[in-house]
Amino acid sequence: MEAHQLTFTLPPTPIAVPTARRQVREAIAAWPTLPATSEAVHTAELVVSELVTNAVRYAGHRPISVVAQLSDAVLRVEVSDASPALPTPTLPDQDSEGGRGLFLVGVLADRFGTAPTESGKCCWAEIDMSGSLPDGAISALSLPAQRSCT
Repeated sequence: MEAHQLTFTLPPTPIAVPTARRQVREAIAAWPTLPATSEAVHTAELVVSELVTNAVRYAGHRPISVVAQLSDAVLRVEVSDASPALPTPTLPDQDSEGGRGLFLVGVLADRFGTAPTESGKCCWAEIDMSGSLPDGAISALSLPAQRSCT
């Protein structure tokens, strides 16, 4: 299988999240080796969203780097920022408003991790784009819609 790669830089602002999601989705759609409507594409979008959200939160004022590479039906997403602090996945209290991002990445991705870099850190995830989900994974499409009560 032919390898494909997308690399781009984003400002550390909230608009980076939908921008990264869109750019990765459009790149995957342009790569002829994958069906652009596959459930794995939706999973990739969610993983990118969570990794970029964490980078925006901790990058300070330095740009965020995103790399998406498809090789042998495995999509590897790397998000790098300037913070040297390596995150650890946790499941916060049920009343917490945040802190679930890496937990979700761990559930949805086949493999994920973090690594220090010369300028900060890199958080990465690998997703099997052949259409199968990792054991125990929850489909991004099968998650219930959030409802609020007033």
